[in-house]
Amino acid sequence: MTNEKYGLIGKTLVHSYSKEIHEALGRYQYQLFSLAEDEMPDFINARDFRGLNVTIPYKKDVIPLCDEVTDLARGIGAVNTLFWKNASGAGASESISQEDKILVGHNTDYEGFLYAASRAGIDFKGKGVLILGTGGTSLMARRAAADQNAAKIYIASRHPETDPPSGSELQNAGILSTVSYDQLPEIAASIDVIVNTTPVGTFPNNMQQVIRLKDFPGCQAVIDVIYNPFKTALLLEAEKLGLKYTNGLPMLVAQATAAAGYFLGTPGAFQKENQRIIKSMKQRMGNIVLIGMPGTGKSLIGKFLAELTGKTLQDTDAKIEEEAKMTIPEIFEKEGETGFRDRESAICKKLGKERNLIIATGGGAILRPENVDALRQNGTLVHITRSIDKLPTRGRPLSQNIETLKKMEAQRMPLYKAAADITFRNNYTCSRKKLRQRVNTYILEKL
Repeated sequence: MTNEKYGLIGKTLVHSYSKEIHEALGRYQYQLFSLAEDEMPDFINARDFRGLNVTIPYKKDVIPLCDEVTDLARGIGAVNTLFWKNASGAGASESISQEDKILVGHNTDYEGFLYAASRAGIDFKGKGVLILGTGGTSLMARRAAADQNAAKIYIASRHPETDPPSGSELQNAGILSTVSYDQLPEIAASIDVIVNTTPVGTFPNNMQQVIRLKDFPGCQAVIDVIYNPFKTALLLEAEKLGLKYTNGLPMLVAQATAAAGYFLGTPGAFQKENQRIIKSMKQRMGNIVLIGMPGTGKSLIGKFLAELTGKTLQDTDAKIEEEAKMTIPEIFEKEGETGFRDRESAICKKLGKERNLIIATGGGAILRPENVDALRQNGTLVHITRSIDKLPTRGRPLSQNIETLKKMEAQRMPLYKAAADITFRNNYTCSRKKLRQRVNTYILEKL
């Protein structure tokens, strides 16, 4: 692994995953450089780096600092990748003297965006496309949609009269126009693909939503460039409606591997790594959420999963008791079931935002749809099942005998099945060691 300087420049990089993605390629160390606006030009002009990525708010500001800007990046109006070539055109893999260095600005977000769309089966040809937002990512998305022969592209802006979209050639061709959010009902029927480039719904402001997909009856697909959480409220709605959708993680990974190719003078060399890195990041950062009837073994299986993955185990019932400073039976006695469910919803909302957790839920967590949505943001939901005659009843306020258990199961089973991504049957009277092995085989290997 080379010691030359590679990295990302931006203003606030606390939640960036770029270091992890680039270093997963095993070719160089990658650093994060948080720069104030007055520091950025000097950093670039020092030219003490081999390759850089650029993020908010500097994608436009770096353009005049480049010796060359590719036609693609200039057409988009934003640069996210800086690499070197020499005066003869040789790439970074060649030895370049200081005086022959030419700093090139390029945009690999474009490649990442089209990769993410293709991976999700989303096509722009002949489609009406609505792009939410007017920033640098919006500039890239409109160019990509146009290059893929979209029939019409609308840019939704909160200030359309003072913030017209760039791309005069597209406007002149009648392909591109800007609309206010108040005007969206007028064009809703003509929209096939929606692209969110705004930050609405990003951590920590999860579950915010700039539009409702139900208002766009012809919508077939949704791209949300946000990747924290994995599923924004917009994508959760798309999932419920059966639409094609993708978050921003595939785009993030693909733009990074494309940039690595330019850094090292081998464009396209790392595209084959995209799927491996996407899967690895989802497994590492995602939550595993255990749902099921009381007494199915969620807490024990959660413990095994935590041991096997290194993720932190959180038990919603234990968190409720910890915050309430009461046992669950005491909460039911003093606050009733509604009071308990309100506490449970607050915990689901809190834990659902976090990452890299094993979450063992109470049996009734799925009774409120908002809990399922909160847990699905970053989680794979695993339904733990067990024969009803094997379920314990002691100390459980709502399941004190077999008859109440049967009624509860009849009510909840459709909800468990609807929410579950994976089902794990825990009916066996095997040793803890054997159960641990089954958890690894039938849960982890399916993620």
